[in-house]
Amino acid sequence: MATRVTKVSIVVPTYQERDNVALLCDGLRTALAGLWDYEVIIVDDNSPDGTAEVVRALAAQDSRVRLLQRPGKLGLGSAVTDGFRIAKGDYWLMMDADLSHRPQDAPTLLQALANADIVVGSRHVKGGGIENWPFRRRFVSSTAAAVARRVVGVTVRDPTSGFAAFQRKALEPLLPELNPKGFKLLLEVLAKTPHAHVKEVPILFVDRRYGKSKFTMREVLMFLRLCLVLRGARRKLARTAQTR
Repeated sequence: MATRVTKVSIVVPTYQERDNVALLCDGLRTALAGLWDYEVIIVDDNSPDGTAEVVRALAAQDSRVRLLQRPGKLGLGSAVTDGFRIAKGDYWLMMDADLSHRPQDAPTLLQALANADIVVGSRHVKGGGIENWPFRRRFVSSTAAAVARRVVGVTVRDPTSGFAAFQRKALEPLLPELNPKGFKLLLEVLAKTPHAHVKEVPILFVDRRYGKSKFTMREVLMFLRLCLVLRGARRKLARTAQTR
């Protein structure tokens, strides 16, 4: 059994996920039962499909479900950081709402966090993988990971994962410095915490069951620009460390 902590805060950004949020909350309830005291913070960007209304109904039945509704579509990365700012837990976990991140994998990340600052749910380590993706998306995912490692200088095999857990004490001081663009929050955190103890655990990434993917060419271009910006930030951190 996992070591009990005061609370785990699970932050889930949503935009048009009304068909998935109840299934996600049910899955987390089953996966974490008896192991963790937890809350699920759904950060919804004013979804026109009524996602927020579904979350309100869930919250009325389960006090562990909380809704943070934002006025418009402001981006996945900023949704996660906004969720973390109101989180009550000692352990923080971010994951997608579309069930591509399986709730049953959450305990694995949380258990590994007992001896790490950051735990990454990785598609690209032994035991991890991707299910039901076409070759093009698999190629883009593996290429993006390789570009991030090479350009930014991180060593994590899956630095673009959206499924990751953090010690509050490791990430909270960094929140004011984060400027998340698009959906690659983890990459920015890794670039700006070069001395963090990071673990990767294998996950099976499953293509969404309901709804449409939000992956676009615009996201690819944003990612490439982000890599260049983070390379500069990481080099600046290294220079500052050398002068101390």
